[in-house]
Amino acid sequence: MNMDTMSWKGLTEFENRHVLIYGLDSNAEALTKHIRANYPTIRIDAFLDQACGCGEFLGVPALSVDAARERDMLAGANILIACQAPAPASNLFVDDKPACVRIVSTQLDRVFHAPGGPRRFTAQKTVTPFYLERGTPPIPALVSNAYISGGPAGDVIFELADFKRQEYVTWTMPSPGCALSLKKFSEEVPADTLPMRMSHLSYLLWKRGVHVTQLSPSRKWLVGVRYNYFFLDLLNTETGEVTRWHDRPEDEGLWDYVATGDFDGDKDEFLFVRWPVKDAIRGMCDRTNRVHCQVCRLDLATQKASVLHEFEFQDRIHQCTISDDGRYMVFAPMRVLRPAGDPAKLRQEDIMRNLQESVVLDSMATLDLATGKVWETEIPYPIPAHFELDPFDPGLFYVSTHSLMPHAEGVLCFQPGTLHKMRIGDGETHVEGTYTHPGFVRTTQHCVFAWRGKTFIAATNQNKLEIIDAATMQLWYCHRIADDPVYDNADFNDPEFLKKPFNLPPQPAWCDSVSASGDGAYVIMHLADRFCIFSMESKKVVGNVHYRDNLVPQFTTTHGRYWMQNAPLALMQKAYAKL
Repeated sequence: MNMDTMSWKGLTEFENRHVLIYGLDSNAEALTKHIRANYPTIRIDAFLDQACGCGEFLGVPALSVDAARERDMLAGANILIACQAPAPASNLFVDDKPACVRIVSTQLDRVFHAPGGPRRFTAQKTVTPFYLERGTPPIPALVSNAYISGGPAGDVIFELADFKRQEYVTWTMPSPGCALSLKKFSEEVPADTLPMRMSHLSYLLWKRGVHVTQLSPSRKWLVGVRYNYFFLDLLNTETGEVTRWHDRPEDEGLWDYVATGDFDGDKDEFLFVRWPVKDAIRGMCDRTNRVHCQVCRLDLATQKASVLHEFEFQDRIHQCTISDDGRYMVFAPMRVLRPAGDPAKLRQEDIMRNLQESVVLDSMATLDLATGKVWETEIPYPIPAHFELDPFDPGLFYVSTHSLMPHAEGVLCFQPGTLHKMRIGDGETHVEGTYTHPGFVRTTQHCVFAWRGKTFIAATNQNKLEIIDAATMQLWYCHRIADDPVYDNADFNDPEFLKKPFNLPPQPAWCDSVSASGDGAYVIMHLADRFCIFSMESKKVVGNVHYRDNLVPQFTTTHGRYWMQNAPLALMQKAYAKL
């Protein structure tokens, strides 16, 4: 597929050619009037929409996409997408082999064709007091979050919720352009290597979304990472200066960066992994998905990076974290799952069974930093994307496997989620225990924390918070946020349940992410409209912190991370004692 964005100025490309216009709203009407007034040789053969009946629009036939497909109008066609939601519309033509698709959007064209913005600039800072429900206790917790507001070209927001001082600290900065050519990417990479029914445009916008922002041990830096994008966001919380950091020579081309890095103990040194984009594209084309990785340590004060080790591993590394004793680093991938066969011909009722029968298990990698030895460990369920360390034992970590398949309409969950207790040994990493059940629907995030000398795992399960005793890997307590018949009756062992694809909402209506207070006495649930404070002692909700305007920020795509996450207990207690 040949796909790109364009403004009205790009219409000269289509002079003396036939086009189809997707859209029946004011955007399509304005584009049509502009074409008729300024490009009379462009012939509009039809207007398309996802579900319209046959008729006319502005004197031209109007058809649904399915009707146009049945008439064999899409193969080899020139399609101009001109509607108020152009990015989702681009997913409709991934199997149709049009000659080219152009997304007519000034906003998106700025993302892919505007000159690159400055690598250094100052973010705008605002401080807003919390709106607390009466009786909500002040707790020692710092939770960071990030999102893009106002659509793909909107501002990037970094936010720190300080629960003890009861305030939000928010930094606003311009959204970056995309240094990778959409047109070249769409021509080089087969559509069937992307998430199911997702266009090249949607895929690159997904990569560009903010995944995690993390507060450094000194509290001086916020480091933001995206879904394997081309730089790290470094924000100095004292000056507001932002650096979109990368240090590879231009002649090497772009590099992808891990979606979740981590800090080494109490040092302001950020550990990450990266790999050349050309490796990622080659791996997508030949379907090996293998890349050459550099494991790096970034000193935030000097903004100089050192390469610790290099090794071959799977593309789309989602997290890397160092053990508390500094000996090992662990790496988790997030592979794109697709059902076997042609997804255009796959019946919906067959998708769940097909995925369960055809899914390939993933492996995590462990690197011994002392010897340079690397080994891989297969995980019993697919997609081990997130893991957190034990606060007492540097050789233990807990990985969540999601059993999720991203696709154009959202996220498909086709098996129960799992949490695995993993032990690092000399030259091997193995599973020590597993937590799962047939109704464990994962929203991909969990936190590991200490309370009263024991390790607990708090895991999101849509309308429930499940707290697990890490010693036994058994449920300690399940807090039900509210009744929900869809999620309460989820059963991945039931053949009848599996007849329909189980789609999670694009932004979870229930618990999106979870963090812990510094003393482990409280668990903080990030819900759609508020933070909810759960007491470990009383096993009850003891208060709520509402958002500033009680509205959900648009495109809240990141996982909340709490300060000193993955730090050993002694370091965490020392850090929180200074607050």
